[in-house]
Amino acid sequence: MFFRKQNDFDKFRCIADKCPMNCCSGWQIVIDDKSLEKYHAYSGEFQKRLHSGIDFSESCFKQNNGRCSMLAESGLCDLQSNLGEEYLCDTCRLYPRHTEEFLDLREYSLSLSCPEVVRMLVESKQHLSFEESEDDSEDDIDDYDDFDLFLFDKLTYAREQMLKVVRRDDISLQRKMDIIASAAFTLQGCYDEGEFSPMDDVTYEDALSVGDNPRHGYNLFSNESTASNNNFSAKDNRQNMLDLSNQFTIDYSFNYMCDSLDLLLSLEELYPSWHDILEETKTYWNKKGPNSSEWNQTMNPKPAKSFIFEKMLESLLFTYFCGSIYDGEIYARAMIAVMTVRGIMMISAADTGLTFEETVYLFSREVEHSDLNLNALIKWFEAELE
Repeated sequence: MFFRKQNDFDKFRCIADKCPMNCCSGWQIVIDDKSLEKYHAYSGEFQKRLHSGIDFSESCFKQNNGRCSMLAESGLCDLQSNLGEEYLCDTCRLYPRHTEEFLDLREYSLSLSCPEVVRMLVESKQHLSFEESEDDSEDDIDDYDDFDLFLFDKLTYAREQMLKVVRRDDISLQRKMDIIASAAFTLQGCYDEGEFSPMDDVTYEDALSVGDNPRHGYNLFSNESTASNNNFSAKDNRQNMLDLSNQFTIDYSFNYMCDSLDLLLSLEELYPSWHDILEETKTYWNKKGPNSSEWNQTMNPKPAKSFIFEKMLESLLFTYFCGSIYDGEIYARAMIAVMTVRGIMMISAADTGLTFEETVYLFSREVEHSDLNLNALIKWFEAELE
């Protein structure tokens, strides 16, 4: 078995009662199959309390006013207090540690929805790096019958190139995100046509200048790109994108990002006043406008702040991008990372009353802790490909 682990992964320590958030509130905790079977089979004194707090049909703990049904008034977990840590499901036992499984490879990272993880990232003086190791353990490959190893190789290569873009010191943060978005668009075209080999031909040197267009300008290429071109070539499609990109003059879209705030407002609200925060952000930027010094300063932060955003982008790409091997959502997964960073930039600059760290982990929770929200974001980005 091979292991790839985010640096500082083993340094994480829960700060328990010192944490400003509660891991057991504001999200529906999904229970893994093994734990669900254990809970269903349990017949001891805690059975009634345990079974009444679980939705077995949905494989998750029920919620009471946004709190996990196992959370006691004391703030402690009744399940752990009565049955011990060995009865915790994988999510509760591992969070904020995140694991992605790919055949005989396991990738480990830390979720930005945790305040302590955000603190560690903000204070870190280096880009994210990854430790690799190997042992003699084996996994049951029969569980991965449909796993396309060739495609996975292309995706890991693409992710590696994206991470290299993030670490470049000769282009702006916005330019980096434009390059990633443009590359992901082309990669999605390759995938949709079943042409995986051209994925290696995608370059990461130039980005589509997206202009003030509600769909980043990408929809302008849909009639001439992979969807209707039987002789599709990643190289040709890339050139079409770059030729047409000269029509645009700015690297990011004010209107597009304001539209994204409307999208976020339509999603399930996990943190009680999150929609209020988004409304305040929207009002702030509607007053300032795209030509304001505030917008320019926010989208082009000073090096120290830009470095923090770069580390966030690295974390999101490493954690989620290669999961597209299972759902094919290459473009959506890359764009959720880009939109998260740009959204946090907008909210943290507005007069919302949140600290920067609070903005990061609250935004991350709203996206990561709700399948409804994730699915809505994926549909939003799928629409850009039509």
